[in-house]
Order: sequence, then C-alpha cells, then structure tokens
Amino acid sequence: MKRLSRLAIALGSTIVCLSAAHSTNVPNTDEPTTFLGPTARVGYTSTITDTTAFSLLGEAGLRNLRVGGTIGVKLADNQRFKISAEYLSQKITYAFFSGNSDQWVNQGALGAAYQYDLGGWTFNPQLDLSAYISHAPSKNLSTVNGSYVTSNGTTVVYVDNRRIAGSNGAGISPGITINPWQGGKIGAELNYDDVRYDTSHNAINEDAQGFGGTIKIGQNLTNNIAVGASAAIRQPFNNYAANVNWNNLQYYGDWSLGLFGDYTSGKDTLPNTWNVGVSVDYSVDRRCPAMVPANLKGERDLKAEMVPQPISDNLLAWTADPAVYMPQVLAVVDNTCKGLGDVTLLSPIPNATISDSNSHVFNSPSHFAGSNLTYSLSGTILSTGNPNPPPVNSIFSIDKNTGAVTLVANTATATVYSLAVTASNGCRSVTTTFEVTIGND
Repeated sequence: MKRLSRLAIALGSTIVCLSAAHSTNVPNTDEPTTFLGPTARVGYTSTITDTTAFSLLGEAGLRNLRVGGTIGVKLADNQRFKISAEYLSQKITYAFFSGNSDQWVNQGALGAAYQYDLGGWTFNPQLDLSAYISHAPSKNLSTVNGSYVTSNGTTVVYVDNRRIAGSNGAGISPGITINPWQGGKIGAELNYDDVRYDTSHNAINEDAQGFGGTIKIGQNLTNNIAVGASAAIRQPFNNYAANVNWNNLQYYGDWSLGLFGDYTSGKDTLPNTWNVGVSVDYSVDRRCPAMVPANLKGERDLKAEMVPQPISDNLLAWTADPAVYMPQVLAVVDNTCKGLGDVTLLSPIPNATISDSNSHVFNSPSHFAGSNLTYSLSGTILSTGNPNPPPVNSIFSIDKNTGAVTLVANTATATVYSLAVTASNGCRSVTTTFEVTIGND
C-alpha cells in the first residue's frame, strides 16, 4: 500500500512539473504541416468547335477551395495551345512568434502552355513550354502582447506584430514527354521560378528565385485503370503527388473517377501542406452524340455515320489538364518579434540650448539599453520668432545604427524644436523626447 502511495505521489509530482513547464509562455518554434482536405475535385471538358475546347475545374475541401478554367486550341495536327486562370483559397496554419494561427489566404494565377508533337520519332516525344504569373495579397493580423521566461530565469516582454506576406510570382517551364513503353509516359520539366514575397518586417530575404525540375510518370494498368506520380524540386517548394484513375467510363460522355494525394514542403518560412481527395471528370465532344441509344430498327449505325467523328488527337485531354495549377498559396509569416528581449530607457535625453551656428551632436545611444537596436527621429516646432524657421529634417539627422542625433550648421534663430528619438529591436520600442532651443545669434 505504501509503495502504491509513493508511486501516486511521484506520478502526481511529475504531472505538476510537466504542467508548469507547459504553461510557461516560450517563443513558438513550431513548423506546422496543414491538412487541407479531404477535397472533392470536379472537372468538365467539352469541345467548342473542331479546333477549340474548354474545361472547368472546381475543388472544395475543409481548408481548400479552387475554381479554374482553360481554353484549348488546336493550332495544327501536331500543335496545341491553351491558357488557364485559377483562384485558390486555403486555410493554412502559420507559426508566429507568439503561437500558431489558422488563416485563410488567397491567390490568383494565370498560365499558358504550348505543345509540339514530334510525330514519327522514336518514343513519340512531345515538346512542352509553359509559363505562369501569380499574386497572393498580404494580410494584417492583430498584435499579440506577452512575455516568457528564458532558461536562465530572465523575463522577456514582447509585442508580436503579426502579418502574412503575400507574393508576386512568375515562372517558365520547358519540358519533354515521351512514351518509352506500351501504355507508359515519362515527362521532365526544367522549372524557373521568381517569387517575391511582400515582407516588411523580416530582415532575411525570403524571395525564391532560381531553377528546379519536375519529373512525371504515368502508366495504364488496364484499358480503364491508370496511375500517375510526380515529384517537383523547385525554389519556392517541393511537391510530391500521386493519383489513380478509372478512365473511359462511357455514359453520355467520357467519365473518369479518381483518387489523388499530394504533399507540399515549403521552403524558408513557406508552410507545409498535404491533401487527399476524390476526383470526377466528364468530357464530351459536342460534334457528335456522346452515346446513341440502341433501338430495334438498326438506326444506331446510320446515326453514327451521319455525325462528325470525334477529334482524333488529344485536344480534350490536353485542355482538361490546366496550364497553371498552384499546389499552395505562396504566402509566408512576416512578424517583427524575434525574441530579442526588451528595450529600456536608461535616462531621458536632456534639453539643450544652442546659441551658435555650429554643428552639435546629442549622444542618444547612452540613454537606451537593448540589443540589435535601430533608431529613428521625428520632431515638431514648438515656438519660433523666425518667420521661416528651417523644418526639423533639414537641420537634424540621426544615425539609424548608432542613434547619434546631429544638429548641422544652421541658420535657425529663436526657435524651439521638440525631438522624439525611438529605439527599436523589431520586437519592442521605446521613445523619449527632448527640446532643443536655438537662440538668437
């Protein structure tokens, strides 16, 4: 019995200690991965004329919404062109200094693609060239105030000015697709991305610029079942995707049912996301009946001969695959607080009276304490006997790195200036004011 009592006391003490440690408000170092699904994807593709087609795409999930459209054009028997637009909205978990926050972020994108079919060559190669532009607006969030205790027992006060930085992106991707064996396809792309994040607080440049590559593979297992996979190693992210589809399900058109999954590993501070879902795609060639009902009079064959034949090339399938499909909204955390500690005012800067026209330096750094400080200066004219007193920024300046305030040689007379010096480390800031009176010569 005593042994059970001791065990209970020890267990209870451990739980109390763990609870106390967990309750300590420490800076957030989490790197969350957001599950966007499950997602349902629906596509509809149809011909418009003998040489054009269109496709509509929609996705809906708990944290993922997407709408898009594509227009495809047959330029020649071996050449195709398409242009696509999409709008993507996702609810992603962002890791701020003060804690995680789930936020809806949005992005629009435009894309275009061209394909040249080298008919008659070994492995039936197809040359591809695609490009995209994208825009994700930034988002300001509420400020979070708090404190935490460091490992050495020091209490640090912080102000987390939270913001999500959107981006402007563009990219181009030349590629090639071949059929190396029966029912199989392999594609390779060279990707160049240029993504500029709209950061205003972070000191580190998080823009993503440079080359990457994508590999795609597809295989028909039977006449109706196909599998596919892709891996993209690019500057903004790495993306891995896989799918299985049941194709050529004929019922007043061509149906395809599928399962898909993908994982996006964001680089720098771009979050990680993953998704799984089901897809339903329907395509129909409007130039001929999707399916002619059977009858007892033998009219089915006659009707089939009277209508145009389906498009012989792959225009419908080409159009159904959008020219731009962004796996994730390109938006990153942008907050000022990096746990640099507090900024304190040691003593106010004393007022000064200047009776000459020489240069003077006010040693403001000695009045502040803190690390990684930067300084700014503002001011107003309190009173003047001068009909045209020089403005503050014309005769006063501050060194942003040292905080030294300098009064340059001036012509101001009988004027009183009120100056405000602010010291900040990007997490906390302190401001002090002092007066400078410039007397008569």
